[in-house]
Amino acid sequence: MDPLTAANALATLVGLLSNFKAERTGTELTEFTTWLKERHYQEVATAIERNSTLSKELSNILATNHSLLVERLSQLDSQIARLANQFDGFGSLANALNSKAPLSEQAMSVLRQLVKSGAEYFMERKMYTEEPDEYFLFGGSGGRIKYADRQFIKDDLDSLVSAGLIRQELTTQGGKKFFVKRAAAEFLAQRNAPNGSPA
Repeated sequence: MDPLTAANALATLVGLLSNFKAERTGTELTEFTTWLKERHYQEVATAIERNSTLSKELSNILATNHSLLVERLSQLDSQIARLANQFDGFGSLANALNSKAPLSEQAMSVLRQLVKSGAEYFMERKMYTEEPDEYFLFGGSGGRIKYADRQFIKDDLDSLVSAGLIRQELTTQGGKKFFVKRAAAEFLAQRNAPNGSPA
């Protein structure tokens, strides 16, 4: 399957699963395929029934707790919209279809610094003074994350986590560590490609 077809199929399935779960609480694959046929998505239902691997994966997804699955689908929808917003021609479309805010310039700057440094993660150091919190890079060239808008840095970090570009973990002392994910490097590489926006 070529990349365009695969991307279209994934987006279609995510959308249909979201609609199905918004209407019903069914956990069986047959309930989903029956619903598809009722909504005149016969081709999609047939494709699922003929592909044993796809059927198995969808069965596993549908077996997930209803509220948890709805939450995951919502997060996936948000991530797709945030990432699409960073590519020429898709920003307006993403904003029209999804009301959630795209990645800010500061969030993009944090991501570039993390990937460029070669660090595995950065750690939050809370400053209980008038000084802004610091974020130290560990591994690679080291150093710390530079940022200007202290009011929204927490929101920017949350948006990167939601977009699936970094992973947050808590230390035993309750501090926050943010790990780089492979998706972050791939995302920035795509933005630097000739057919993408400059990073």
